Amino acid sequence: MTRNRFIIGGPAPWPAFTAVNDSIRGGSSTSSFAVNHETNVATFAGHLDYTTLGGAGFASQSTTFEPSRLSLPRSTTSGLFLTFLPPLSPPSHKTPTKFTLNIKDSKPERRPDGRRESVTVYEFEVDVEEYRDDGLFDEKVDADVEKGEGKARRSVTVLAKWDDFKPFYRGKPKEDAAPLDPSAIYELSFMCRSNFGQQQGDFSLDIVSLSAAPAHSTSSNWFRTVCQTVSGWWSRLVGAVLSLFGRESRDGAVRLE
Repeated sequence: MTRNRFIIGGPAPWPAFTAVNDSIRGGSSTSSFAVNHETNVATFAGHLDYTTLGGAGFASQSTTFEPSRLSLPRSTTSGLFLTFLPPLSPPSHKTPTKFTLNIKDSKPERRPDGRRESVTVYEFEVDVEEYRDDGLFDEKVDADVEKGEGKARRSVTVLAKWDDFKPFYRGKPKEDAAPLDPSAIYELSFMCRSNFGQQQGDFSLDIVSLSAAPAHSTSSNWFRTVCQTVSGWWSRLVGAVLSLFGRESRDGAVRLE
């Protein structure tokens, strides 16, 4: 059986991350990236502000792969497994819960003033609030559970398929962009943005790991689902036939007449 390849987190070390916030455009959002060396869980946190820029704001932390690119060819991988710890409590009004995992497969050029030119960014969005109940426990069960405020939580893993990463250019969808080339990933980042005033304030995302999903993971899951569905249909069909033309014996077996 092919195992998932851990890229960062889990048993793999975390690379250095650098802040890329809306302050480069005059905004006030901030972000940080810290790793707990006992658990190897990284926390992407900060404050998201959209008032300074009139409704738009973002905070992000990025890492680059150079001189060698991160190579995850489509022939051997189907996407990325993002594993994180869901929030313990419901969010307050406009508290950020939506985060994006961003990938660049081309290296931005530098302008004369040192700023980077814009390139196509491929984005996958996840709303951690949707997984809050999936991560809660009534009691402690094993090592992957974290306690807090009388509750416990465990990690949740989401599959981000390559084709689920949508291309954007300067914050707008780029319909004519080429498909993401995961065999030559230059930059990877975690972002929290206002989505034009939909969320703001302090945010925090505990990231357990990021790993490559084997190419067969999607197809095998699909095949298993089809088999289970067909099996269910067949069981119901047999049950219906037996109820119409059969009867139960004293020992509980069904016999056809």
